[in-house]
Amino acid sequence: MSEMAAAIGDGQQLLVASPARAIAARIDPGLWPAWLADPDTRRRYEALVYRRDPGQCAYWLGAISSTGHGKFRAGSRARARPDARSSRIVTAHVYAYQLHYGALPPGQVVIRHQCDEASCQNWEDLVGGTQPDNVRDYQARRGREDGPLADRHGARGRAVAIRDAILAARRAGTSIEEALQQAITAGIPPLQERLF
Repeated sequence: MSEMAAAIGDGQQLLVASPARAIAARIDPGLWPAWLADPDTRRRYEALVYRRDPGQCAYWLGAISSTGHGKFRAGSRARARPDARSSRIVTAHVYAYQLHYGALPPGQVVIRHQCDEASCQNWEDLVGGTQPDNVRDYQARRGREDGPLADRHGARGRAVAIRDAILAARRAGTSIEEALQQAITAGIPPLQERLF
């Protein structure tokens, strides 16, 4: 994938803008169990997820990275609390995966979206794997003309459009599903007639 997020060995988070360039932010793997058990972190996370019917994508409503993935602060910023652990900005779907399936094992693990929606938080759509698995997923599905990878706005543009449509419909008291479908449809280029 030209833009991917992955959790790799010892709790590192790797953001890949292109296959040739990588930026890593080290996260102490010992922090994850505390964040996953922290009710305040979980409450803040859940408040930023728009859940739909089972089997459908659950969209992120908070901050969105350049790769289209949700971001939020795990842990408490309050240093005065005796039980306060360090807090970090983490990738939301990596938190979601661990919240449902448990803390990631040591070693290289990439949390992949089977649905190709970078902002999806539905743990049924998330699977563990390796960076090569993630690249193979992308190569196998990038040619779908009406799928998320075909969105002309890119992963970030699509995630922002979906988030903004959901929030606007909530504020207006209109149908969130209709607004969501309009945002998704707006990013898909019209089907081209094949000449050959």
